Amino acid sequence: MIFVAVGTQFPFDRLVRYVDEWCGANFHQGIAQIAEGQYLPKYIQYEKFMTTDVFNQHLHQADLIISHAGMGNIITAVEAHKPIIVMNRQFELGEHRNNHQADGLEWMGQLPGVYTATTQEQLLALLNQMSDLKPAQGQAGSRRQALTDFIDQAIRA
Repeated sequence: MIFVAVGTQFPFDRLVRYVDEWCGANFHQGIAQIAEGQYLPKYIQYEKFMTTDVFNQHLHQADLIISHAGMGNIITAVEAHKPIIVMNRQFELGEHRNNHQADGLEWMGQLPGVYTATTQEQLLALLNQMSDLKPAQGQAGSRRQALTDFIDQAIRA
């Protein structure tokens, strides 16, 4: 199962639609947290907002997490030992106030278990090789520290 999480501040209809259409064409199960998005999935289940318990339940049941480029979701996926595909919202498409998510995407993709896409084609290519996407390895505590150290170094660079 695929779990899509777009956060709670902004919708991300483009991402939700890409995953929904892929799941429909590939007969794959999914669930999405869509915030106040206008696009309502046709093939996967969805909720606008989820409690923390429901969010965590879906996350732990998922084989793959797909998310906006939010650090909270990345950290949660890495800690849960789940591969995550991260797609950035784009200012030019009216999806965010600025392009800070695009700015961080390059270094996010260097994190173990984190895969990045900026276009529909890149996202679909990753989905088509979903069984090859591996989560970060190691103990949860060591992964958290390694992730924290990596983020700290990226911010300082």
